[in-house]
Amino acid sequence: MRIPLLLFAIALIVVAAQSYEKPHPTLWVEVHDVSPGYALHNLDRLLQLLDSRAERVVLLVIPNRSGREAISDYPEFILFLKQAETRGATIGAHGFTHEGFELFTSREDAERRVKEIKGEFGKAGFSPPIFYPPRYLVTPASYAVLTAEFPEVYLFDKIVSGNRTLPYVTREFTLGKGQRFIMPLAKLSLLATRSEVYRLSIHMAYLNNESLEFLEEFISWAGFEVRKRGCENRALLLQEAQRMEPPAEVHGVKRNAYALLYAANMYHATGEERYLAIASRHAQYLLREQRGDGSWDEAEGEATSSYALLESAVATWALSQAYTTGVLSGERVERSITQAGDALLRKAELLTFFGYSFGLKPNAIGFAALGLERAAEAAQAMGDVTRAQRYRRKAVEIGEGLARMQLRSGAWYDGPYRLPIYSWRRVSSWYQGMALSGVAAAYAASPLGEKLKFKESAERGIAFLETMKRGDGGYYGVLYANDTLAGDGSIMVLQAYAIAESFGMPAGCDALTYTASQVKSWDANYAFAVSQLLANERSGG
Repeated sequence: MRIPLLLFAIALIVVAAQSYEKPHPTLWVEVHDVSPGYALHNLDRLLQLLDSRAERVVLLVIPNRSGREAISDYPEFILFLKQAETRGATIGAHGFTHEGFELFTSREDAERRVKEIKGEFGKAGFSPPIFYPPRYLVTPASYAVLTAEFPEVYLFDKIVSGNRTLPYVTREFTLGKGQRFIMPLAKLSLLATRSEVYRLSIHMAYLNNESLEFLEEFISWAGFEVRKRGCENRALLLQEAQRMEPPAEVHGVKRNAYALLYAANMYHATGEERYLAIASRHAQYLLREQRGDGSWDEAEGEATSSYALLESAVATWALSQAYTTGVLSGERVERSITQAGDALLRKAELLTFFGYSFGLKPNAIGFAALGLERAAEAAQAMGDVTRAQRYRRKAVEIGEGLARMQLRSGAWYDGPYRLPIYSWRRVSSWYQGMALSGVAAAYAASPLGEKLKFKESAERGIAFLETMKRGDGGYYGVLYANDTLAGDGSIMVLQAYAIAESFGMPAGCDALTYTASQVKSWDANYAFAVSQLLANERSGG
């Protein structure tokens, strides 16, 4: 009699709690014991349920369950995992045979086991970045081996990511039967959550119709939602990307940088070799115009420190992205990128010497973070790990500064921020988009344990831009201090969303239809935006 009364009391508490605002942490889901012996149709249904609702889905695969199910012997299973990866899931390692306490062992035995695990995954074409020990149990010796061999190690009460420990406890409520009695506990666990991440574990053995119905009800009640990536009007996107091929002669550093980015994106998206020649043409311009100290001068426009920073940021970004996507190569390009990255780092350090609340323009430093993050990727590809780390540290620092400069509304003011003498009390889509791009770059550059603050800042920035949307599908350009709206910022919104999505921040392409009807000739920013969105589609966002 006591158990039903206890459950009834819990249910009453949950009902009473409905009047309070539910917390909105990010949903991370871990599916245990994924292996060829289980039917995959229910797992496929689960992935569909989690699409657009879970920020992270990890499929914890047993590489050779019970010593009799080596995944490399099951091509259909491998194909399913590959398809799951394209849908956004991450493949993790879950022991080797999952028998007994495999990792509750000595260092020597753990090293041998890890070698077997990686060998079997390698045969199947995978290199899992995550390890989850069976039954959560490890010895200190095997723990040291796992954290050295895998970027992330999942345990019951935490996630170890590099040198950071994330205190995220996992929960499991899917028991296969009697789910309706568990629902109050599941809801209470969410209401009691104070973490920014809500981890949920699901075991393949309990994945059936009843547990799937339970999960759908719980996830819907919780309000978990992830903004969808990608562009629904793909035909229009391809049409516009092809239409925006740059003219034979382009003037100015920024325009040539955007033209280079366009060509690199189009080659990545289509594989057409003619884009290599276009990329080479615009890269030669940038290489020719680069100064001895690695920076660039503005060929057209204001001769200000802000413009000089923007020129160097965009050119560094373009050369680096073209290099990492395989469009450019060679010692001259590599030397140019490292000189440009160093120069951009020096400029950024000079501008941010006094912090982020004294006269800084969020657009300039936003693009500085973007250029540094892309330069870090290029330096990493060259094998220059030390330089890559320096660039990333500064990009993250700038992102933190931008997050502090951001208003509660999610906006960034134009011009000098909190300058004692004066400040521009307006917000433009252009500055907003550039600041948002810097936060997205910091999100990509930061370690896992620091990403969530940049994700939250970027989401607020995107939400603010949505408040500037017009009824015709375009976006206003400026919000003035007296709350009046004017101008057109649709191209910059589209560009900001394209950049954010390239860093894994879902944004979309709401401004595409309107902008396509307005742009009649080649526009550097628009050409880049549509080509980047197309490349994002190819890369899966």
